[in-house]
Amino acid sequence: MKTSHRLLAATSEGGESTNEASIADECVRAYFQAWNTRDMESAVALFSDDTVYEDTQYSKAFKGKTELRKHLNKVAKALPSTFEFVVDATSASLNDGSVNVGVQWHVENDGSPLPFTRGCSMYVVEGGEIISGFDVPEPAPFKQGNFGLGVLSVASKLIEEPIRALPIISVAIYTYVVFFSTGIIPGAPANELESRTWEEVLNLSLNFFLVAPILHLPFSPSVHPGLEGIFNLLLSWAAMFSGFAATEKAPDEPDKVGAYGKTLIGMQFLTSAFYLPYLGLRDSGGEGSGGGGSGDGGWERALGESKLATALLTGVGAASIYWGVGGGRLGEGYGEGLAERLVTLGELLSIDRVGCSFVVDLVIFGIFQGWMVDDDLRRRGVGGKEGRDATEVEKFGVNAAKFVPFFGLSAYLLLRPPLPPVGEK
Repeated sequence: MKTSHRLLAATSEGGESTNEASIADECVRAYFQAWNTRDMESAVALFSDDTVYEDTQYSKAFKGKTELRKHLNKVAKALPSTFEFVVDATSASLNDGSVNVGVQWHVENDGSPLPFTRGCSMYVVEGGEIISGFDVPEPAPFKQGNFGLGVLSVASKLIEEPIRALPIISVAIYTYVVFFSTGIIPGAPANELESRTWEEVLNLSLNFFLVAPILHLPFSPSVHPGLEGIFNLLLSWAAMFSGFAATEKAPDEPDKVGAYGKTLIGMQFLTSAFYLPYLGLRDSGGEGSGGGGSGDGGWERALGESKLATALLTGVGAASIYWGVGGGRLGEGYGEGLAERLVTLGELLSIDRVGCSFVVDLVIFGIFQGWMVDDDLRRRGVGGKEGRDATEVEKFGVNAAKFVPFFGLSAYLLLRPPLPPVGEK
């Protein structure tokens, strides 16, 4: 940790008072040092169990080590590893059994000072532990809190990995084209949807995974089999991304449906509108919780590591393709051969916004399918700085996931190595 100069002032005379102030000063400096190395466990260990930490950018104080740890990890994720808090000066004074330590600091990026990042902090140290902290960064017109941190997180991730702009730009284009445009793809925009559109969505939902039409259930509506095939292929593909659930789960979210869990749920309804933003904003640097988590690994590990789930979803996708190109609803007027069926499907899509949006989603999934594969493999101990080299089978799975739509993802999930046992790195 860098310091431009160091100031220590003890208000009481005598070596003991000076020693207490010096110990408190070193405790606070150790906190800044731990923060800069992103060793948040060591940083939190410097605080008392009932500590109260207040950052004036947030409306509420963080009480106790659990809240403080969560806050520090969240901030650390949002900032690039090159960001460092530089202590400019400290001042320590004895105060009725405790020591008040004031710190003047600023933030640097890879050694260069950043504008508007100066601040002061006040800490109260007692018994070698920080019992309270109070941060005052340069003033903002309103309490930015999570909003400001979120903006900074997006900006820092784009700076470190400019390729993240691709899914972010893609979701902006996707949202405009699919939901609001007129004339780019057939059909009416979202604010002018016809009753026929809602009826179509309901009918497709009733025929979910083709169960009702295959069993000839009486409530199964008649829908173009090509559209049914596209719809169910898309849903099975979206569900197959659950194979990354364990390694995408953040270590600080062990008992919650984390960001990726919410994304998986959203993808069953709005597919790319949830998937693309996640790709742009996800944490690609962590280890995930699959191998280092606590307990039994949770539902994410059970679902994400299930080869049976992958096989079933692959079967649904394959059946959907077969159903759509000629195997489903024969004799119902949708075309008896592939050529006839493609003609009738084309006629439908020429006026159908929902059907066209499904096709767009399939293309997007095909392009971005392999986005998380390298990180998933690294978190399994393959590749990276410390992992072993991939086997030929594993390399085949990786290439399949990156270049073969749908079935390539299935191949990767079936061929990849297992996660290490819970608790191991």
